[in-house]
Amino acid sequence: MNDVAAGALVCGFGDLAGGFGGLVWELGEPGALLLAGDEARAATFAIEEGGDAATVEITAGDAALEATLTPEDAPIALSPGGLEVTACAADVRSKGGRETHRGSGHLGRWSADPVEGAATFRHLAVDAGEGALLIAGARGAPGGGGHGEEQASAWRLEGEDAAPFEEALISTQYDGEGRPIRLGLELWPVDAERASRAAASRVSGSALGVVRVGRVWAGLYRCHTDGAEGLGSYVLWRA
Repeated sequence: MNDVAAGALVCGFGDLAGGFGGLVWELGEPGALLLAGDEARAATFAIEEGGDAATVEITAGDAALEATLTPEDAPIALSPGGLEVTACAADVRSKGGRETHRGSGHLGRWSADPVEGAATFRHLAVDAGEGALLIAGARGAPGGGGHGEEQASAWRLEGEDAAPFEEALISTQYDGEGRPIRLGLELWPVDAERASRAAASRVSGSALGVVRVGRVWAGLYRCHTDGAEGLGSYVLWRA
């Protein structure tokens, strides 16, 4: 892995059954979320790299999680957008704890600042089951017509392969405070038969915990993808 401090990044990990997770980002400014049990807290983070693995430490008050992220496959470059994503296995423990839990994770980096000149920016990563990872993103221009006018892209990553979707529709439900509490994805493969609803992959997610840090709303979600349950993350940046 390269120096993650050199540019924009989003990194997430966790385990639904264990009820824990973490999400960190560097989008103009750093931020992090720590999820333990039913509580999500805004946090700080540090990343240390050695060999092929990265260690992420997330701290919120007197609580801390440490995750060792080991790549399961080589990083995959996604275009457009200049994003490189690595799917990882995550060995997670509380700081100072002896028990380690195995979960899944991902680490994404951009070759250029993805929020520069944007009005909105969204990044989603969803464990779709059977070793697959869904990545979706959207970018809105200043003066644009809102959520539906953003330019969205999505991919399905399996092993060393990344299959782009021809069309990606991202939906978000907010609560009264503006927190994104539910997410939805409708992903259409290339050359899909549009008359058949079964041709699209669909994701629905409900928030396990959401925090706001500066210009970013970020959350971890319980997601259902075509019958499979997995952990999802959503980072929403607004200018």
